[in-house]
Amino acid sequence: MLKPHIVILGSGFGGTYVAKKLKALVKKGEIDVTLVNKTNYFLFTPLLHEVATGSLTPSSVAEPIREIFESTGINFCQGTIQSVDLNNRHVHIKANDLHFTLPYDYLVIATGAATNYYNIPGAEQFALPLKDLTDAVRIRTKIIDSFERAILTEDTEERKHLLSFAVVGGGPTGVETVTELAEFIRGMIKRYYNTCNLAEVHISLVHGGKELLQQFPAELRKITSERLQDLGVELLLEKTVTAVNPKGLALSGESHLTAATIIWTAGVKAIIPEFESGMPPLVAGRLEVDEFFRLKGSDRVFALGDVAGYIDSHTETGTKPPMPVAMLAQAAVSQASVIAKNILASIGNKKLEDFHFHSQGSMVSLGQWFAVGNIFSLKISGRFTWWLWRTVYLFKFASWRKRIRIGFEWAIGMLYARDVTKLT
Repeated sequence: MLKPHIVILGSGFGGTYVAKKLKALVKKGEIDVTLVNKTNYFLFTPLLHEVATGSLTPSSVAEPIREIFESTGINFCQGTIQSVDLNNRHVHIKANDLHFTLPYDYLVIATGAATNYYNIPGAEQFALPLKDLTDAVRIRTKIIDSFERAILTEDTEERKHLLSFAVVGGGPTGVETVTELAEFIRGMIKRYYNTCNLAEVHISLVHGGKELLQQFPAELRKITSERLQDLGVELLLEKTVTAVNPKGLALSGESHLTAATIIWTAGVKAIIPEFESGMPPLVAGRLEVDEFFRLKGSDRVFALGDVAGYIDSHTETGTKPPMPVAMLAQAAVSQASVIAKNILASIGNKKLEDFHFHSQGSMVSLGQWFAVGNIFSLKISGRFTWWLWRTVYLFKFASWRKRIRIGFEWAIGMLYARDVTKLT
């Protein structure tokens, strides 16, 4: 009897953790697993803002997939997904110049999400996203280039423009990015660009809501705003971006914000592969799944993470209509465990397990030695929260080798200036 072949599309938190849950049975020879991804590494996206601002090297937040699954028997294919054939149970893959068909018995779609520019004119052209490793390196290069050009120009207005920075989006990614940006710039001026001064630098955070981190309690939102203002960040709340141009941002109310460097963290959208039989049902722009995370109309195709639209009837979202489970790494990891169990249950014709998301809380770093967190309704902030935030993230990496390396880099970062090496 042939072993069931499970194909996993995507090696983010969802896809990687499904494979990790299945590896024991792969090693026993009971199933085959193939993981497909466009890059050959698992990317720890929650720390991309530290790569963008010189705290971490790019290789620190990337773990080679072949290294993660070394000696497990799990197959890996670096390629892009061309289409999914649900009728014939095939995935069409392009790897370099090769096109081939990958058959499956069970399919897991974990293709993640991409930056959402909401069709705002100029946003994709002139704003820098922060979604992958290339994005983080581009941002760091743009920041350094701005200072290199600023110290050479004698034009006051041009210098002012070059030293203006804007982050769009007041969620966790935007808040963490702007705080790291402010500290990065302070350190650069103090050590390397002392012909500039902080008075010439303008850093803004643009957010459409009334307050930052709207999912956090009011007490923590207040602490966050005060922390950012202490770092010299201008908060532009209840402002929406209507257009982006080389000079900056056009905002609601017909105002304009000057910014040479614009970092876009305002939202994401699901990356849905092409289906040869037509697009399956969607909910909020994500693939609709049942309580077992099976694609609607299919008992052999599962989806999870950012690409899956699952509305948990046991969780009150407070929105009408109810919204799917949030696009969070901790949600994807929880879903991965249930999906792995349900694939094995499907193979053995056993009862499947439904999923209910229970948030373990969330934490947001506000620069060196400070963070805020809401853990099981406990509101915490300060140095201990920052240490806890780093500890939790450290143990989310797949291997001890990577945990040790990250811990070493963080320790070095407490003693030395951030890295201003231009990588592009």
